[in-house]
Amino acid sequence: MRLGRILAVTAAVFAHVVSGIITGIAVPETIKAGEGFNLIIMTSNFPQSVYDVSVAVGIAPGSGFPDSLGQVLGSYYLGPEQSNVLYNITKWVPLPATIPMGRAKVSAAITSLLGAAAFPVVNTYNVSITVGTFTSNNYVSSLWG
Repeated sequence: MRLGRILAVTAAVFAHVVSGIITGIAVPETIKAGEGFNLIIMTSNFPQSVYDVSVAVGIAPGSGFPDSLGQVLGSYYLGPEQSNVLYNITKWVPLPATIPMGRAKVSAAITSLLGAAAFPVVNTYNVSITVGTFTSNNYVSSLWG
């Protein structure tokens, strides 16, 4: 009986130790200007706590500029409810009708606080897409290339 209680307490403690970290983004490979799209923020296991503060999303024509967002499409608060999670986070992002058709780069800048000391970091992720006449159901990811 005592061993069962110890195992139950141990399992409960370790269930809360699992932490998640944002590892990339995914967006439709073709997006229609004037419509919105689902930005999928991808997560995976991480050995320490992470407080994800926000995500800013942008688009730039062609391949854009390194480590930049281009035209800002939106920013979204993440906070404690969407930090340390092991599931993907979805945000609806509007794409203005004024965005020209053709190749583009969608980028996201994630602001996070790492560990017990809350060390601030900003990670950027980007995906090459096509601005076209429809929004596709196929997604491309910063993880898959």
